[in-house]
Amino acid sequence: MRLAFSSSFSGSSLDTSQWDTCYPWLPQTGCSNTGNDELEWYLPSQDQVSNGVLHLVASETPTAGADASGAPETYPWRSGMVTTYSSFDFTYGYIQVTAQVPSGTGLWPALWLLPQSEAWPPEIDFAEGWESNTFLNRCTFHSTNGTNDTNTYQSPSDLSVGWHTYALNWKPGSLTCYVDGVATYTYTGSDVPDQPMYFLADLAVDGSGPPNASTPTTDSFNIQSVEIYQSNNG
Repeated sequence: MRLAFSSSFSGSSLDTSQWDTCYPWLPQTGCSNTGNDELEWYLPSQDQVSNGVLHLVASETPTAGADASGAPETYPWRSGMVTTYSSFDFTYGYIQVTAQVPSGTGLWPALWLLPQSEAWPPEIDFAEGWESNTFLNRCTFHSTNGTNDTNTYQSPSDLSVGWHTYALNWKPGSLTCYVDGVATYTYTGSDVPDQPMYFLADLAVDGSGPPNASTPTTDSFNIQSVEIYQSNNG
């Protein structure tokens, strides 16, 4: 296989030739996922790079944004996200991300793929933090036929301590998720996406399992590298 996309976050600022900082259907100056009950407004200032690491920083800071209709709304948190929508999409391949999840109730780190067409579904969530248990990782496939197939894996290691790898092997008719090299979930079927998709990483703040008094007022989802491989003829 060939390395088709790579980012190791050198320098002191985000490489905007590789990374967008909002969903493609919303203004690049700020956004949120209004389809979920989320508490954060994403801002480029929350995507911070230092010492070879991207920090997606969530802060409990009231932030002016907009609701689903575009009307003004104040969000209690601000946070960071990145996507490859403008720079890179792919159909089939192996993606691996080296990362460290935050700890704290209500913080929701995720690594996922969405269609370049902006249609939804499908959606492939190959890594999601699960509530405040930092030993758990969830992998979910949202299919065009209405399937929401999911698996929650319990790691032997605390995923908020040190660096861990999260990967997806996307082949015609199959999806396999990995944590630290361990295959945690496989889905097979004719509904596995066969269209170009782009990569996203974000740190949401979940309104359905909201932060509480124990949640840090500032925390980050740290990403050391992103690599995407494809077959030599793909």
